[in-house]
Amino acid sequence: METVTLSSKGQLVIPKGVRNDAHLAAGSRLQVLYLDGEIRLRPLPDLSQSSLDAVAGCLFKPGRKALSEAQTQAAIRARLKTRNAP
Repeated sequence: METVTLSSKGQLVIPKGVRNDAHLAAGSRLQVLYLDGEIRLRPLPDLSQSSLDAVAGCLFKPGRKALSEAQTQAAIRARLKTRNAP
């Protein structure tokens, strides 16, 4: 277990081994939670913007059958449930 010290400005340094294990780099965004007496840091996904030209057609697959609205909504719910699981 690593120990860190909070600076007078409220800053702390995440040890290099932890940064490497969590794949954090300069500019990484973290969510800060205070739950049950614990401070938790959770890396946020990189949501960099893409141009339409860069992603146009990336989901197209010849011969793939389109999903119904209900199937699409069920897939979205399942993905969000998985992504937001603790």
